[in-house]
Amino acid sequence: MTEKTIDEAVQRLGLMDSPPEERFDRITRLAKDVFDVDYAVLNIVDSETVYTKSQVESGFVHTPIEESFCGEAVKQPAVLEVFDGRADPRFADRAIVATHGIRYYAGYPLRTYDGETVATLCLLDHEPSALDDEQRDAFERFGAWAEAELRESEHPETPTSPAAPEVVAERTGADEVRLASFALPHGVVSGDRGGWQHVSGRVVLTLADVMGKGEIAGRLAEELLDALQERRDAAPIEALIEVEREAHRRGHRDTFATVFHAVIDTRAGTMEFVDAGHGLTLVLRTDGTSERLSSRNLPLGLRPARLPWEAGAVPVGRGDLIVSVSDGALDAYDSTLDSLRQLGEDLRRAAEPEGFFDQLAVRVSTQRVDDDVTAIVASVH
Repeated sequence: MTEKTIDEAVQRLGLMDSPPEERFDRITRLAKDVFDVDYAVLNIVDSETVYTKSQVESGFVHTPIEESFCGEAVKQPAVLEVFDGRADPRFADRAIVATHGIRYYAGYPLRTYDGETVATLCLLDHEPSALDDEQRDAFERFGAWAEAELRESEHPETPTSPAAPEVVAERTGADEVRLASFALPHGVVSGDRGGWQHVSGRVVLTLADVMGKGEIAGRLAEELLDALQERRDAAPIEALIEVEREAHRRGHRDTFATVFHAVIDTRAGTMEFVDAGHGLTLVLRTDGTSERLSSRNLPLGLRPARLPWEAGAVPVGRGDLIVSVSDGALDAYDSTLDSLRQLGEDLRRAAEPEGFFDQLAVRVSTQRVDDDVTAIVASVH
C-alpha cells in the first residue's frame, strides 16, 4: 500500500492526536500487568509519525517513524518481536533504543476492515526479553481486542432517531438490595445487556458488552445475559466457565464480550464477582471511599486456554452503592477512566438512581457518544 493510502486510512479513522480513551487504556493497562513490562502502548501510525494514543504516561507522544520500532511493525503480517534492540542492527541507532533505552519490543499490527495497517499494540521494556508460546498466544489475543476497538472507530453506527432511555427499577427491597438500570442504545439495537434476579436471599447481577453494534451483537448479548442468569445457583466464576464452554460448542469463538457477573449476599455481607475485561464497576461505601473492581481476565472469548480465570470478592454493607456501566457511559464524561470516578460522584449526590439516570441522559444528549450506554445500580439497605 502507498503512503498516501495509509495516511488517508489514518485520517479516516480520526484517532491521530485524539485524547485518551478508556476503551484503549484498559487494554494497555492490563497488558502491562499481564506481561510485566515497563510499558504497553497503543500507537496510531501514518507515513511519518507514531502517535501514542494510549498510555501517554510512558513519555512517548509523537515519534518520527524512522526512529521507532513501529515503522517496521506495520510492515509485518504478524507480531514483530525484537529481543534486544541494542544487538539488532535495524534498531540499535534509532532514538527509541539509543535515546530512550528501550531494548525489548513486541508489536502487533492493527488493521482496518480493508486491511490497512494503521496502528500497533506494543510491549516495551528496558531489558532484553522474549515471549514464550503461551505469552505470544495471549499477546495475539490482546491484539485482536485492540483491533476490534480500533475498527469500532472506523465505522460508527449512526442512530436512526433520538432514543429515550429505558429505566427499570425494583423497589421492593425484599432481599435488602434495591436495583435500577439504564439502557440507551446508540442505534436500533444495543450490544449491551444488563439484568438481575433475586434468588434465595441473594442477588445475581450481570452486565455484558459484546464487541460491535447492531442486531448480531444485540442477539449475542441477550444470549450471554440469559446464559449467565440461568446459572444463578453457581458461583460467578463457575457460571462464566460454563458459558465459555457453551460458546465454544456453539461456534462463537470469534465473538468476545466484556462481562461483569456478580452475586450479592447481604446476609454474608459479601459480593463475589468475576470481571472479564470490564473493569467498570465501582463500590461506593458509606464512609466516602470507593473501590473499582477489576481483574487480570481478558474478555470472554479471548482467554488463552492455559490462562485461568480470576475471581474476586469484596465486603458490602448497609448503605453501600454498587454501579456497573458499559464503556459508552464514559463517553458522556471525558472517555477516560476518571469518568468512572466522576460518574460515582454524580451517583452519590443523586437522591435516587433515577435522578442519576436523568443526569446521565442529559450528558449523553449533550456529548458526542458513539456507543451504547448501559448502567446498573444496586443499593444495599
